[in-house]
Amino acid sequence: MGVPARTVPVLPARTPARRSIPRRRPGVRRHPGARQHSRLHLIGKSAQAVSHFPESGLVRTVSTGRRWIFAIGALLLLTVAINVVTVSYGAMASKLETQIESIERSSAILKSSQTAALAMPRVQAQAEAEGMFLPEPDAIHYRSFQPTDYAAAAERLAAGG
Repeated sequence: MGVPARTVPVLPARTPARRSIPRRRPGVRRHPGARQHSRLHLIGKSAQAVSHFPESGLVRTVSTGRRWIFAIGALLLLTVAINVVTVSYGAMASKLETQIESIERSSAILKSSQTAALAMPRVQAQAEAEGMFLPEPDAIHYRSFQPTDYAAAAERLAAGG
């Protein structure tokens, strides 16, 4: 017989080392809440919806034909139109602000000319030229009226005289 049988060396049997089981620390006991479960469920649902969006019929229809060029062109034109309107409103506001400033300046000029026209020395000079004069303080007499005087004056006015 030719080849002797091969013998496998037998290793001595080992006994497993004893391990100590870690003790749980007493603390706040957490209940597996519905919040965490619902969050994970929502994340899974949204991920599924987003991942299937490129294969949706709308995206395939738009992307396979030439319609997507028109859609992008329309969005581009809309963006340009919004920018043009915004710039025109800014220019209009700037023009209005310039007009407001010029009107305020002319108003200040008119107020100063009015003040100069109504100045006391000028008015007194014009009054003297018209023959008016300023009476002495003791020459001024104040009159007082009785309630019956008002009624008599009203009767005279009603009579036409």
